[in-house]
Amino acid sequence: MGSMCCGSGSGEGEENKSFTKGGDNDLSNGPAQNRGCTDILCLPLFAAAQVVFIIVTIAGMQDGNPAKLYAPRDYSGAYCGVEKNWNNGPNTAGQPKLSYTMNVSSTVDIIMKQTVCSSVARKVLTTGDGSFSALLDTQAKIDNYLCDCCLVPCKRCESGLDNGGDLSDPADLLTTVSNRMTELTDPSKASSLFDPSGSNGNTFSASAFWEQATKYFNTVCLPTCAVPALDASTARTVVWSPTPDSDL
Repeated sequence: MGSMCCGSGSGEGEENKSFTKGGDNDLSNGPAQNRGCTDILCLPLFAAAQVVFIIVTIAGMQDGNPAKLYAPRDYSGAYCGVEKNWNNGPNTAGQPKLSYTMNVSSTVDIIMKQTVCSSVARKVLTTGDGSFSALLDTQAKIDNYLCDCCLVPCKRCESGLDNGGDLSDPADLLTTVSNRMTELTDPSKASSLFDPSGSNGNTFSASAFWEQATKYFNTVCLPTCAVPALDASTARTVVWSPTPDSDL
């Protein structure tokens, strides 16, 4: 009981500090009358910052291209639908759409490695035979070739190259590589390309291919997203080149 009385006395003290009309904490007309500006010196600084922001925006609109804020970019970083690209990039003013095209280097990379690193090529490049001399004329070049193809133990190789298997007979090499390239270049062979029993094996099977879609396709700028008409009578020449980080 005594403790309850003490509690009651404390409550009465709090009531004397309540927000009563006419008291020190009078809020009958709202709290605004008790407020005022603080840090008034910050207002000029804020206004000056806004002026600078407007000036920078205007300068950027005059010297830059606001379209680059939302324009898509291709695999090399070039903006689509832009006349001037960074680092003297291509003029893509007539190519506002972003789509995917085949990455030739990645697509035929395994076929190339199977050719260059086969036993047939190894003989031609490193040893030769009685009818011709080796094409690589120094031991340093030979050592680099053997290491790049992971044909000998070296720092750059953690395991053998996945190139579809070795080919030791020139006729087998010609037939195998021709059949694999035919599946890539002949539209009538498209179904075989995705068949694990085809010449390219499981390389482009439905699961393996789409799991690495970004490896086999590049994002490029195009005039339209429509599929271009194909003229079967006109052959197109596509040149393979190794990627910059490829030892071969």
